[in-house]
Amino acid sequence: MGEEGRGLKQMMDQVNLSRISHGVRAAAMMRRCLNEAMAVARNRVAFGKTIVEHPLMRRQLMKIMLPTEQALSVALFAAAVMARADTGDALARRTLRIVTPLLKFRTARDNVKVATAAMEARGGNGYIEDWVNARLVRDAHLGVLWEGTSSINALDITGRAIPKEMAHEALSETLHDTLDKADSVPGQFRGELAALVDRAVRYAGEVASKAENEPFARQASNALYHAMSAVLLASEGALMAEETGDARRLLLARLAIDHRLRPRDPLGLDDGPFEVATANLLLSDTPAGLDQVAAALAA
Repeated sequence: MGEEGRGLKQMMDQVNLSRISHGVRAAAMMRRCLNEAMAVARNRVAFGKTIVEHPLMRRQLMKIMLPTEQALSVALFAAAVMARADTGDALARRTLRIVTPLLKFRTARDNVKVATAAMEARGGNGYIEDWVNARLVRDAHLGVLWEGTSSINALDITGRAIPKEMAHEALSETLHDTLDKADSVPGQFRGELAALVDRAVRYAGEVASKAENEPFARQASNALYHAMSAVLLASEGALMAEETGDARRLLLARLAIDHRLRPRDPLGLDDGPFEVATANLLLSDTPAGLDQVAAALAA
């Protein structure tokens, strides 16, 4: 490798590390937001019961939990891929090229929504400086600016990482390998996850293939991030089921699909029973085994 090549590699290593650090920052802030919201919900009483028992609050907590857990899974995945890339793994290096801007792009934006929702969970107290929520909201907005705005990261994905390095195909191969190793993921759900990865990768490739598709760069980046996070959550759920008996991260994978990738009727109630059952499991302190979770996924 010549001097120019080494300089370019050094620069990309620094960018990758910086983007991972921003993803970890966002994931940690969202975790604090979720913890604050859960503490309030489990201790504040309104209309004769704790607010975590009220259906609308449970739905709001789920909207905080899903992006928080997605961010955790993708940040840890990015760090693991970077470690493999540092050993000279060519597939890992190509995968890392697209994972880091995806991590920065989506977690920074999700952090803003999560911080705002957590402040609302605390009510008026969340707005004043006596509590941490006001600072969390301010700091969340800063994340969308550092290391490239949302549009810059989306354009890096569809304008450089995909057309120049075919990084979306490397991500696809890595995610399919992850799924193949997750033997406990229910078969039908595994097939759905694999198909969504293929569709997201194909769509991102189409967006990147023509300059006139630039307005869809964010949409393509969203699709890749959510498909990736769904696979990771499912894989982690299967692994945790084997090691701890708790398979509930599989439910988060289903929520990521339902709310981020699947067409939904805004005037329909079809998903209501599944979402209520899922909230009951995820907001409980009791683990749920693979059989129980698989039954919920099939509903």
